[in-house]
Amino acid sequence: MTLAFLMALVIATQDSALPPTFARETLRQVDSIAEAEFAKDSLGSLTIGVVSGPSLVWSRSYGYADSARTRLATPATVYRAASITKQLTAVMLLQLVEQGRVRLSDPVDRFFPEVGRIRARTTFAGPPTLVQLATMTSGLARDPNDKRKSQSGSPSQWLQVLIAALPGTEYVRPPGSGYRYSNVGYAILAAALARAEEESYVSYQRRRILVPLAMSSTDFELSPTLRARLATGVDWDELYRDTLNFGDAALDHRMGLGLSLPSGGAYSTVEDLAKLVSLQLGFGPDSVLRKETLELRDNVLVAAGPALDYGYGLGYQALRWGDTVAVGHSGNLAGYTSMVLYDRERAFGVIVLRSAAGGHADAGRLAGRAFRKLRSRLPDGS
Repeated sequence: MTLAFLMALVIATQDSALPPTFARETLRQVDSIAEAEFAKDSLGSLTIGVVSGPSLVWSRSYGYADSARTRLATPATVYRAASITKQLTAVMLLQLVEQGRVRLSDPVDRFFPEVGRIRARTTFAGPPTLVQLATMTSGLARDPNDKRKSQSGSPSQWLQVLIAALPGTEYVRPPGSGYRYSNVGYAILAAALARAEEESYVSYQRRRILVPLAMSSTDFELSPTLRARLATGVDWDELYRDTLNFGDAALDHRMGLGLSLPSGGAYSTVEDLAKLVSLQLGFGPDSVLRKETLELRDNVLVAAGPALDYGYGLGYQALRWGDTVAVGHSGNLAGYTSMVLYDRERAFGVIVLRSAAGGHADAGRLAGRAFRKLRSRLPDGS
């Protein structure tokens, strides 16, 4: 039997639950787009989902979840969410603002004075505020200058790793002076929020976000159950005779991501991330985040580049193709790439998780094409 036929037998899809938002023919077109993208290299596996309002209405997987190519991926397959994790950290910030525990304008050293150990802060600006950290306008470098030593360490050690890495971190521009993507900035934000709440970051995420959203397949550590459903991450290395590398992703699973836990450490599934997307579309529950708080988030300025085709808001990336705009977040770690895109006004979103990095297929490109195809079928679509 062919691989395509086997996929048709086992791949889960929720066609029977479709609301009238998207016609089946449109979703078949999305399926064709995804299948063609995966076929460009057929590395690892790829899972795509479409969210409409409060529900994941369609999902499909392509390829194998294990390196032995004996276990087909499904929408329940676990992947590294990578930098989509930043959206969980941003939800934590919004919750604490909602509860009056912090203000967006609070300087980070009010809760995390260790930030003063960072080198080369400008003499004409204080430490960044919480909102500057959340919008990538803190002025901080992307990562500490320590040859990635701080990118290793168990989830229980991430805060100690962060504090130890601060002397090797630096400002590359004054806080508030413009966009600069910073993983260490999000780690500092998470540390400040955990201090404000007097609870560890992971404990808070589980108690206040993951459990209330019923995201039972999302965590920062691999339980035996999650590990059994984990897709094996693979890197395609064109510099070394087009070889496959499974080692870097496996090392990350074993050693942990160190200070990058709050900026890229979550494991998740398309089914679980659909619940996070629905929350950000405004479908609640209000006990996790109120619509008024989402409106506050959406009124925070977006830092954009000169071409205005990319920007960063409070916990989300904004992308523009002509007159079509999507928000969400991409992710990229050893062996894994991901993308979430959604439209709050039209209440839909796309999720793509891929257990491969490099190669010819691209999770972000697929998510963008699928998003634009779905958007074109909605009112005012082009």
